[in-house]
Amino acid sequence: MSKRKASKLNQAAMLNSALISTLAVTSPMVLADDAQSNKAKEDIERIEVHGHRPNQLHIKDNTATKMNVDLKDVGRSITVLDAVDLDKRAIEDVKEAFGYVAGVRANGPADRTYTARGIRTSIDMVMIDGMRSLQGGEGGTGSRSPSTFNAEQVVFLRGPEALLYGAGIGGGIINIITKKPQEIAQTSISVKNRSYVSGDTGNFKQNRTSLDLDTTGAIDNDNTYLYRLLAQYTPSGDHFQKGRKTDEKQVDLSFIWNLSPSTTLMPRFEYANRELTGGSSYADGVFTENFSKGEFKRYGKPINRGKYYGSKNDKGKNLTKSYGLRLDHDFNSDWSALAQYRYSTTESEALDLYISDSKGLDNEIGKDKVNRKWVFTKGDDKYRLFDANIQGFANLMGMEHHILLGYNFRDADVLFERNFQSSDDAKGKNWISASNPDNQIVGPVPASILEVKFAPRAQKDTNAYLKDRIKVTSKTTVIAGLGYVEQKQKETRGDKVYSKTYNDFIWDFGVVQALTDDINVFATYSRAYQPVNARWIAQYGQGKTDYLAVEGYNYEVGMKADLLNGDLATSLTLYRMDRENSTKFVRTSKGYKLEQLSGKSFQSKGADLEVIYHFNDHFNTNFNYAFNRAYDTIGDNKGKQANNAPKHSASIWNNFKVNEELSFGMGLKYNSERFDGKYILPSYVEMDLGAFYKMSNWDFSMTLTNALDKNRAEGGANWVTVQPNAPRALNMKVKYTF
Repeated sequence: MSKRKASKLNQAAMLNSALISTLAVTSPMVLADDAQSNKAKEDIERIEVHGHRPNQLHIKDNTATKMNVDLKDVGRSITVLDAVDLDKRAIEDVKEAFGYVAGVRANGPADRTYTARGIRTSIDMVMIDGMRSLQGGEGGTGSRSPSTFNAEQVVFLRGPEALLYGAGIGGGIINIITKKPQEIAQTSISVKNRSYVSGDTGNFKQNRTSLDLDTTGAIDNDNTYLYRLLAQYTPSGDHFQKGRKTDEKQVDLSFIWNLSPSTTLMPRFEYANRELTGGSSYADGVFTENFSKGEFKRYGKPINRGKYYGSKNDKGKNLTKSYGLRLDHDFNSDWSALAQYRYSTTESEALDLYISDSKGLDNEIGKDKVNRKWVFTKGDDKYRLFDANIQGFANLMGMEHHILLGYNFRDADVLFERNFQSSDDAKGKNWISASNPDNQIVGPVPASILEVKFAPRAQKDTNAYLKDRIKVTSKTTVIAGLGYVEQKQKETRGDKVYSKTYNDFIWDFGVVQALTDDINVFATYSRAYQPVNARWIAQYGQGKTDYLAVEGYNYEVGMKADLLNGDLATSLTLYRMDRENSTKFVRTSKGYKLEQLSGKSFQSKGADLEVIYHFNDHFNTNFNYAFNRAYDTIGDNKGKQANNAPKHSASIWNNFKVNEELSFGMGLKYNSERFDGKYILPSYVEMDLGAFYKMSNWDFSMTLTNALDKNRAEGGANWVTVQPNAPRALNMKVKYTF
C-alpha cells in the first residue's frame, strides 16, 4: 500500500469517527469551583437524567475571566479535561493531554515551549490554579510539563489572555485546577502500571509503576478544618528506551480553615523530586530510516525507537518545592475578594552526551559514525507570586455590571548555566553508530564543563486590571477591560549587565449575544504584549540591544449552543491573531542570531470546533477539531506554515457504558503534516482503547495507548534526529476507595 493511499485511509477513518461523534454526548460534569471528589462525581454519573442534562457549557471556570461565569457565556474557545477524562485516557502529564486538545502541541524534548494556534508559547503559561508558577529547570534539566496526579481539571484556553495574567503573547493558556479539601471523608489508594508492548521496545520489559494516595475530610466535627493529601511514588519509572528511567516522588498537602461562614484560608505545600537515569532530554533523539540516503526533506520511520542514543553516564535531577496561601472572603451576597500568594523553588541539573550539529564535529547526513559531545546544565530558580482581586455586582445607569478589579505580581530569580564540551575536544572520543546505538564509545567528561558560573536573570512582572461585564439587555452582555503591564528585566552575562523596563496598556472588548436561551454568539477583540527575553538579547543579539516588545491583536467570533435538553453541547470559534515585531532565531557564521521582523510580521488564523453529544445514557462522544494557518507575513519565510503547526488536527473520544459496572472507551488523534525547520513531519492517526470496571469500592481500568503501535516522528530533536512517539503501552490501574 502506498503512503499516500494509507494517508487517505487514515483520514477517512477520522472522518467516519467524526460522523459517529455527531451521535454522542459527554459525560455530565460538575462545577469546577465545587471541586467534587471523583467518587461523588461518579455517583452523579449514575443518576438517570430526565430533564436538562448538565454539560460542559455550564462549568463555571475562572481561567478566561477570573469571574464565576458559565463557559457558555464566555466569548473564548476553551476545552476542559476533568479528572475522569484524564484517568480514562491514561494521561499522566499536560504534554500527554495535548493529543486530545486540537490545535495545541508540545515542542522539542528540551524546549520549554509549546505551540498553540501556531504560536510558540512559553511553558510559563502553564499555570497552577491561575498562578504562573511552573517549576523551573531550564534547558532540559529534568523539568517536564506538570504532572496531572493532583488535577481536578485541566483547562485549555486558546488565544492570549494578557489582561488578566500580564505580559505574555503566546497562543494559549493552560490552567491546572488542583483538587481541594472536602468535608466528606474519603480515601483512595491505587496502583497503576504502564507497560510498553511493542516489538522494538521489548514487550512488557519496560514498565512504569506508581503508587497513589488521595485522602481528604474534616479534622474536627464542625468542619472548621479540612485537609487533603495527595501523594504519588514512582520507584522505577522506565522510559520506553532501554536504560532510561525516572524515579519520582510527588506530594500535594492542603488545608482549609473556615475562619467564619464568609472567610476561608487555605495553606498548601507541593513537593516533586525527580531522579533521572539515562539523560534529561538533550539526547532524546533517534534517526529515521531515510537518514542513510544522504539527503532528505521528510522524516521517515524512526529506527531503534527503543534504544537510547546517549550514554549510560547521562543523568539528571529536579527538586521543586512550592508554598502557597489562599484567602477567600465574601463581603455579602454580591461582593467577594480573593488573594493568593505562592513561593516556588527549583534546583536542577543534568549531564548528557548528545548528538550535535556543530560543524566542528564533522557530522554529515548519511554518515553512519556520528560524533557527540558532553553538555552540563544546572539551575536554581525562585518564583514569588501574588494575585488578588475583588469582584461583585452593581446597578449603574439602569444596567447590571459584573465588575472585576485585580492586581498580580510575579518576581522570578533564575540562576542558570549550560556548558558544552568543545567540538575539537569531543571529535572522535564520543562517537555512536546511527544504525546501531550499541556500537559506541564514550569519552571522559571534561572537568571544565562541571564548573558552573551562573548567569543570573531577574524579572519582575506587574499587572493591574479592571474588567466589566455589562448586561445591556436581558440578551446582550458587553465586556470591556483595561490593564497596565510592566516588566523589569536584568540579565548578567560575564562582566556585562543587561537591564530594561517595559510597560504599556492593554485592553480587551467583547460582546455576548443570546439568540435564544440555548444559543449564544460572541465577538472578542484584545491586545497582548510580550517584551523580548533579556537572556535572548544578551546571548543571541550579536550586539543589537534595541529590540521592541512584541505586540499582538486577537480577534474571535463564534457560537456556543446547548441543545436537545443538554444532550448536545457545541462551540465554534473563528479567529485571527496578528503579531507585530515578532522574533525568530537565525543561524549565522557567528552562531544563532535573534532576528526581529519590524511591523506586522506574523499572522495566525483558523477555526476551533468542539462537539459533545449524548446519543443516549449508554453512548457519548467528544469531537475536537482545529484548522490553523500560521505564517510570517514578511521576510524569507513569508507564507510558509509555522513550525510544529499542523493545518488540521482533530481528536475523538467515545464512551460506551454497558451497565453501571462496565464501560469501554475509544479515542482517535489526528494531525496533518507539519514543518520542523526545513524538514517535514508526516501526518498521522493514532488510536487509544480502554476498558473500565467498577465493583463496590473497587475501580479497575485498562487503557491501551497507541493501540496500533504507530511508529512516527513526534518532533525534531537534535540535528537530523527526531523525538520518537511513545510506542503502544498497556496502562492498568486498580483503585480502592473507602
